Amino acid sequence: MNRSRTVRVFGPAYLDRVVHVDRPLSAPGSPPLDQSKDGAWTFGPGLRIRDPGGASLTVELSPGWAGPTGVAELSGPLGTCSGSVLGMSWHDDLGGMGAGYAAAFGGDLVCALGPEADPTSRAVVALLEESGVRHRPIRVAEPADWTLLVTSGPFGDKLPVGFRGCHAAVDSLEGPVREAGGCDLRVVASLPNRLAAEALREPGADVRFFAPASRNMTDREVPVAGFVEWVDVLCCNRGEWEALEDREQVAWQVAILAVTDGPNGCLVRFTTPEGEAGRVEVPAFPRAYPPGDTNRAGEAFAAALVGALLDGGWSNGVVSQALVREAAVRASAAAALVLDRTRFGFPSADEIDAALRAGRVAGRTGGGGDDPRYNAGERDGDTRTTGGGVHDATEDGLDAGSHGGLAGGLGRAQPPGPGPARAETRS
Repeated sequence: MNRSRTVRVFGPAYLDRVVHVDRPLSAPGSPPLDQSKDGAWTFGPGLRIRDPGGASLTVELSPGWAGPTGVAELSGPLGTCSGSVLGMSWHDDLGGMGAGYAAAFGGDLVCALGPEADPTSRAVVALLEESGVRHRPIRVAEPADWTLLVTSGPFGDKLPVGFRGCHAAVDSLEGPVREAGGCDLRVVASLPNRLAAEALREPGADVRFFAPASRNMTDREVPVAGFVEWVDVLCCNRGEWEALEDREQVAWQVAILAVTDGPNGCLVRFTTPEGEAGRVEVPAFPRAYPPGDTNRAGEAFAAALVGALLDGGWSNGVVSQALVREAAVRASAAAALVLDRTRFGFPSADEIDAALRAGRVAGRTGGGGDDPRYNAGERDGDTRTTGGGVHDATEDGLDAGSHGGLAGGLGRAQPPGPGPARAETRS
């Protein structure tokens, strides 16, 4: 990717509390689960995730779980995900699409964080610095957002449950966007639609890329169709795309639309130089073995796609089918490579080039992906210290029943702040 390109990213950076489980989350015969939901916490024993209809997923906790415990009440349905799973391990990691795209593009991140004294905000800053992500925080009174992320690793499922409020407390992004200055590429990822619309419509960017989450697609107060005129590239997964009611209206207004579908590959829609509607479908890039984790595959795909298009001379209008296909294949390879990583990080340009030459991902790369049990650094019974850390509530002066309490009355259980980096695994 062209490192001289100026990229400004506006989106969240979260603390992810990641739970690796022992079996698929989706029902037999169903595709892997890949959906994000907002949540509210009810304190109690154990760990259960419950949707508005009463369907629930129970997670038997792994050793040393720092909390919180209780029930995560979801904003939407679990779908085919229900029953009980065994937590094999857990760890804390850097999350949020803003952090992901800033790392993948090598760009500058503007994100909302809580007060400097907030333990979760301090943990997020430490993880951003550890990952080399340049960032400028917008400080608000609310504690930093965090995510309970349940992943089945090689089975391909992920269920992020978000406890939000920090970015919703931001009044406006017009000032921060102007202060950030002009750029070649402006990325707006997973922000509330009222903020996304402000960030996208501000002048000063050659290309504007919108990366929505599920909540963006179902927002009826500020619908995507109301600000899509300021979007050049839109990339999302199939579930997110199908949740958008007026998706065909949106599709015709963006220069490039990319929709990923996990193991089924991707579809890219665009306009050719002849003014015709173009369409490229690319299968998932071949892999020689199951994934270590499916988290961050979307950011890896979209960053490689947009980067390859810009490197190929595209600006924000029509584009040749050959360039789109080349970019989509490269993006597919990037997504396949990131599946090896059980920790925050993205494949390098050299790694992507090597995979393209080989025609498949044949050897495991970094980030803990060489562990067939995908459990945070354990191999042959050896529990190792790994970056990102696992935090014990008692080491932060919190007991298992408190975990910071409810944040601002919003029902957002607050995880403990940074503690010693340690991997917890179930033998």
